[in-house]
Amino acid sequence: MLVAGPASASLINCSDVDGGLENKVNPNQGCQILEPLGGNQNDSPTLINNTAFFDYSDWSFDGKYDDDGDALTPDPGDPATIVSFDGDAESGTWGLVDLDFWASFDNLMMVFKDGGNTNLVAYDITTGALNGDYATPFTSPPFPLPGQGNDRDISHVSIYYRDNGHGEIPAPGSLLLVGLGLVMLGWSLRRRKKPAPGLMA
Repeated sequence: MLVAGPASASLINCSDVDGGLENKVNPNQGCQILEPLGGNQNDSPTLINNTAFFDYSDWSFDGKYDDDGDALTPDPGDPATIVSFDGDAESGTWGLVDLDFWASFDNLMMVFKDGGNTNLVAYDITTGALNGDYATPFTSPPFPLPGQGNDRDISHVSIYYRDNGHGEIPAPGSLLLVGLGLVMLGWSLRRRKKPAPGLMA
């Protein structure tokens, strides 16, 4: 007897469907929607990496911003630290908190979530971008929303990133401390090798 496992999720490029979703977050170098369009999935690092958004399966989760009814605000349990948002659940602007982000990271992805009759929409932010704007991608078309042209508010935006492997370069002061520690260790070992004065013939 064969037992079928869960079907793996697939992705649609935003430019392949109606609705202009590829222009809802700027600047971006890619936009993808999780299938099926009305699937209403919750994002998680496991789902994001198993699905391989933008052909990568090594995304790290930073945190998220939630709709509090008036504005997008940091989620109390998982606040995002890389990006800040200034706007509400329909539109606004975004900006990097650390302007040196691109020195250590290759990709920044924003994953937008709503609810019923929609699914996750992800944007691969243009490399080097420091700020931009956003608008809700939950429109009809392409999503099967009741009532033509009724936009849905953003429920939350999750932030993911990919490390470029460069890591942080130690500051000159740190290198000086490491060097001083090695000198003192060498001096201590040398001192222990000298025989005690009473043992000398």
